[in-house]
Amino acid sequence: MGLRTIVDHVMDIVQNSFKAKAKRVRLKISQMRDSFCFTVEDDGIGMTQDELNMVFDPFYTTRDPKVRRVGLGLPFLKQAAEATGGFVKLDSEKGKGTRVTACFNTSHVDCQEVGDLVGCLVTLLTGAPKGVELCIERCYEDVCYEISTSQLIEIFSDLSSPIVISSLYDVIDQLEKSLFEGEVSK
Repeated sequence: MGLRTIVDHVMDIVQNSFKAKAKRVRLKISQMRDSFCFTVEDDGIGMTQDELNMVFDPFYTTRDPKVRRVGLGLPFLKQAAEATGGFVKLDSEKGKGTRVTACFNTSHVDCQEVGDLVGCLVTLLTGAPKGVELCIERCYEDVCYEISTSQLIEIFSDLSSPIVISSLYDVIDQLEKSLFEGEVSK
């Protein structure tokens, strides 16, 4: 399968935060005409300096070797971002959490397509583990919106309902369209 689009990387990094026992995960996506950047920050278990030194090695993983012997998500993210002239930055402290930032030059010939961002956000919001607060800030140029699991639970209660998921998809799709309204008229 692999990580074929930028949103596949977003999904992978947020899911890493969920697996790291984070109770609060913040996803910020900033997009300009020629760039797409995202930051995932969590209060999960974090990493030691030794783990940080190895994190971009595809043959290193913190997971149980009976489950998985390699960790390809971060190495693939770094390779994909750097292929566009972009970058990946990772900060972490054991017991405090982790922050991953990646930027892609979307006008570069080697840039992956962004992918289905609406579907990604809906999947992350409705699939967040119980008790985890996922806050998303999404910006295009200087126009932004924010949405979080706590807001959605307050409104809908059950985020697993097919009707809620469909409605949430429509809402985020409209929010995404509103970000680009000014772009069309330029």
